[in-house]
Amino acid sequence: MNLANQLKNRLPYPFETIAVAVTFSPRYKAVLSEAARISRIHRAKLLLIHVGALTTQQNRKLEIVIEACHIKPEHYEIKQLQGSVVQSILKVCKENVVDLLILGALKKESVLQHYVGSIARKISRTAKFSILLLPDPKERPKRFKNVVVAINDSPKSSFTLSTSVYISNIENATELYIVNEEYIPMFESAYADSSTDKEIEENKKEAITERKEKTNKLLDEIPGASSIDIKQRVIFGKPGHSIQVFSKCKKPDLLLVNSPKKTLGFLDRLFPNHLEYLLEDLPCNLLIVHSRGF
Repeated sequence: MNLANQLKNRLPYPFETIAVAVTFSPRYKAVLSEAARISRIHRAKLLLIHVGALTTQQNRKLEIVIEACHIKPEHYEIKQLQGSVVQSILKVCKENVVDLLILGALKKESVLQHYVGSIARKISRTAKFSILLLPDPKERPKRFKNVVVAINDSPKSSFTLSTSVYISNIENATELYIVNEEYIPMFESAYADSSTDKEIEENKKEAITERKEKTNKLLDEIPGASSIDIKQRVIFGKPGHSIQVFSKCKKPDLLLVNSPKKTLGFLDRLFPNHLEYLLEDLPCNLLIVHSRGF
């Protein structure tokens, strides 16, 4: 059976194999500490990926950090590759059927980075597995207490929602906020058509009620949902941009979103889709959930 068939219809979780990119940047200890904590609570194998030859000094640094993070030898493996950083990381993750890749990421792109693309963002736009971007990793990481998940009409949303419930239970989160992003052009055209404020508000209330009912039906089918303090919110606006604004106000420890419908390219950065808004200016730790089979 080939890899594609193995992964078809497989849920995005559990995270059995987790990978982390080792770059020896100023924040590499913090990124490794975060990865060690997450792999530990998920009881996952941890792959440490380094592109390029490790020097004796780098090997020693890595050994010290691994020991400080209390990662047992049987629970991790170091992968060294040569070549393009992005392609090498994608190759290792594919060959080892990685469920989650953890990357340190700059919170905000400069104008040059926006058009050229950082390594973390290039991987995020092409990966076929879930990715956790950490804009502010800590050497003493804490659990994700407050979790937000953004969903919409995409078929992927049910998988992203169930992943948020799974993670909230693993993390023993105190709150899971389910945010439905609604982009309904008729509300924008309603103003141009001289619809009354009352009519617009009534249409919005109807949309909110309908969306919450759909979400509740999804939750009824997800194991473990009843054990979490779940709140719901429906927001109107462009997908990606509206959840970015919400997250900046809410300040969650973790935000989960759907992976893109397709591989993203240059035009997507010129005409942003939901993910591009978030990649341009990360509001918090971002988990891009890839639904196998899509």
